[in-house]
Amino acid sequence: MTLKPLFLFLSILPLFTMTACAKDPATSVDSNGIPQTRSNLTADEQQQLDDFLTQQKANMRFIEGGSYEMGDFGSKVTINDGGPIRSESDNKPLHKVTLESFSMNAYKTTYSDFDIYSMATKQKKIGMQDTTIELRQSNAAAGVNWQTAQHYCQWLGQQLEVPMSLPTEAQWEYAARNRGKYILFPTDNGKINGGHNIWTFDEKSALSRKYNTNLAIPIVGLYPPNPLGLYDMTNQNNEWMNDWYSEDYYANSPEHNPQGPKTGTEKVLRSVNAEWGSAQNIQANGSITLMRIKRLPNPPLIEEAQDANQNAFTSARCVANSQQAIS
Repeated sequence: MTLKPLFLFLSILPLFTMTACAKDPATSVDSNGIPQTRSNLTADEQQQLDDFLTQQKANMRFIEGGSYEMGDFGSKVTINDGGPIRSESDNKPLHKVTLESFSMNAYKTTYSDFDIYSMATKQKKIGMQDTTIELRQSNAAAGVNWQTAQHYCQWLGQQLEVPMSLPTEAQWEYAARNRGKYILFPTDNGKINGGHNIWTFDEKSALSRKYNTNLAIPIVGLYPPNPLGLYDMTNQNNEWMNDWYSEDYYANSPEHNPQGPKTGTEKVLRSVNAEWGSAQNIQANGSITLMRIKRLPNPPLIEEAQDANQNAFTSARCVANSQQAIS
């Protein structure tokens, strides 16, 4: 009598073990920690991935390399009578930079882009926190930490068979300033025109109401791109750079293809947070192409905000580090 339940348990155990082993394999990573695409994608999943890669390839904008003066270029223009444009010391001195050609994605990476990445590599979806779930619109710039952003770009490069990463500061500023011209705002005309190349406060509020939230929803591609075909470099979330942050790096930066300091504790962000990025605020702040922001790459969760997305307004825009256009 007492042996019968044990016999039944032992007879069921192999079946349970076989069922557990039949589940999809856990996420695999390569030697650099980059998540890898699953080998068991269904036909439908493979088609989704193929369509996504075709679109990403079409979104890349080739930017011819060259030399420019990076940093606060107040001495070159008459805006402040030849004085500094910004008060911070970390965007000085003005220094020569020479870059090789590269390609940059026309758009910041959206939640729908990251969903394909999560599906292909068997990872949890990003941006599912209760406090910011309303930001999670398919065509909104996704909020991610630095490591997730970098791994995504590296994974995308593996799929397209070209080395990819987050942009360096020098690449981003060069592209934002239309190949290094003395431009303060990376818009279609170098100026801030509310309702034309960036949302007004009222337009931002109307979009928030559409999605039933008080948060600014960073929908990409709402306004014209800059002359190089790059959208939302003035708004719709800060963008992670590849570089570590150092206040005095500009004084020590090499001329050719600078990569930032070798080590650090914070990463650089560029562009503008969607929460305050309306035309009125940006015009008042000024000189977006020169503004540097710093932040911990993977901020630790604080006890009071376990369900909060502390990276809700930090996003990714990938760069292909190849001197040939992606075809």
